[in-house]
Amino acid sequence: MSLTVFLAMLASAFLHAAWNAWVKSRRDSNAAVAALVIGAGFPNLAILAVFGYPAAPAWPWIACTVTLSIVSLTLLAKAYREGDFAVAFPMIRGLIPVVLVLAAVPLFDETPRLAGAIGVLCVSAGLVLIGWESARRTRTMTLRGLGFIALAAAVTATSVMMDAKGARLSQNSYGYAATIAVLNGVVMWIVQRFRGHDVPAMLVRHWPVTIGASAISTVSYQLFIWSLQEAPVALVGALRETSMLFALLIALFVLGERFGAWRWAAVALMLAGMALMRL
Repeated sequence: MSLTVFLAMLASAFLHAAWNAWVKSRRDSNAAVAALVIGAGFPNLAILAVFGYPAAPAWPWIACTVTLSIVSLTLLAKAYREGDFAVAFPMIRGLIPVVLVLAAVPLFDETPRLAGAIGVLCVSAGLVLIGWESARRTRTMTLRGLGFIALAAAVTATSVMMDAKGARLSQNSYGYAATIAVLNGVVMWIVQRFRGHDVPAMLVRHWPVTIGASAISTVSYQLFIWSLQEAPVALVGALRETSMLFALLIALFVLGERFGAWRWAAVALMLAGMALMRL
């Protein structure tokens, strides 16, 4: 992996962690997520005006990605109902790179070098360790919940592979990412209206997220899609999941949370994985 792609993905992961922390800090995080998804549609309309739409061969993959995102959110909600977010989320994110490594070989003919493969496994192990440590403390996750975690990871990983295929066929990564963001915003608007919410009022009520966090998420996603064109899918996907590392560092240095030995071990695993993927 080139240094440019590596740095781009680190920036993407950091920005991903930043907007997630911003959204989770809001009192009504569900409404804030909706405001972010809808709000991201506006800067991406501007991107489409500048760079244009992706090529025709990419559109079936765009449709697949948007559909899978709805399925993924449904499975995430079910997993969170079966156990704590602190357990389900890192486990889901930890399984995704493993699925990508296995699937990228037959689908993209991408076999990572030994160092890269070990790096991906280190990142995954660090993420799963965070989830395991939380489960050990709270004892809330059920076997049913673990099933939803596995399904959510598989669907999300499939969505990443759809993005990789579509981005490479699009001849325009900026237009590809912007099209998906706009369509996601339209779908989210329809969903919120169907639930009886006043969408314009919601966007105004959460205006910092609608404007600021959505801009951050736009940059993060654009960097991610561009990187999928430039480097192996599994490595890019694993580096994206290091956003959890940045989230942990934000919790440590900004929010003042305390870390136990298991969390420090998880941080060490993820840092080692990042170094190995750069080799």
